[in-house]
Amino acid sequence: MQQTQKKKILTAVVCLVLLAAALMALRNQQYILTLLNFVCMYMISVSGLDVLFGYSGQISLGHAAFYAAGAYTTALMTTKLGLSVWLTIPAACVVSLILGIVVALPASKLIHHFLALLTISVGQLVYIVLSRAEFTNAMAGVSRIPDISIFGFELDNNFRFLIFMIVMVALFLVIKQRIINSRVGRAFLAIRENPVAAGGIGINVQKYKVMAFAISAVFTGFAGAMYAHFVGFISPETFNTSQSVMFMTMLLFGGMGNFAGPLIGAAVISVLNESLQVLGSYRMLVYGAFILVVLLFLPRGISGIIDIIRELLHRRKGGNHADAA
Repeated sequence: MQQTQKKKILTAVVCLVLLAAALMALRNQQYILTLLNFVCMYMISVSGLDVLFGYSGQISLGHAAFYAAGAYTTALMTTKLGLSVWLTIPAACVVSLILGIVVALPASKLIHHFLALLTISVGQLVYIVLSRAEFTNAMAGVSRIPDISIFGFELDNNFRFLIFMIVMVALFLVIKQRIINSRVGRAFLAIRENPVAAGGIGINVQKYKVMAFAISAVFTGFAGAMYAHFVGFISPETFNTSQSVMFMTMLLFGGMGNFAGPLIGAAVISVLNESLQVLGSYRMLVYGAFILVVLLFLPRGISGIIDIIRELLHRRKGGNHADAA
């Protein structure tokens, strides 16, 4: 046990050293730093979607609504009310939480395509409100969103913001794992496998479904708030249905219901999107074909390869023990 603990600590230290070295090497690579900041935001958002879909079995094709709620809350409160980001970012999470609960109350009674249609409708409704409402500046969007400041230290460049985002990704991943490994997480898994059976053993199915939506909304709302402060400008076009589809694509591509899947999906799809820009109008064709191939041949996503390798090694190890006996 003590040996295992030492091994984990050593692995963590090595990873931190490698990460620090990589960051220092990329310090002046502004394009790569910008891309990595977006990857971090997507990792948080897709990890939240994984709690909802991967663990509790509730599909959502309207997660851009929560992304928008977080972004617009902090943007409007900082630009129009002049409030500190340390008030507006928690407020963004609270607004996203409330929206998640409001959506979850009817959504928790629906399944499969009916649930998908409801979430798409919510996403479209939020988009329409943002694009027409006067208080959100309609299609003109919100500009001059201030930088995040930590005790007077401005996150006013890509490198500083990336350091902050890496810390936030780590924090949200720890929160996610604590939830999944708790009684709440076990309830989510029971509901995903069989809602009727879960209800039969005393689990309040609707309560935990609403809870999953709320947790997922907070993750995505926080990511939206980070997007607003990083870019400094937001408009409704960022939060349309294609954004929701991209979140789901990242989750399916990386693999859901595990730790690494959302991280892999967010990173690979983000890089793939950027790499295919040179193809112009053919970009979506190649992009779609690539995603389709992965989903057809790797139904558990890219992270499923890791699981397959682990299973093979476990079987091989078991076989060696049997031979030794």
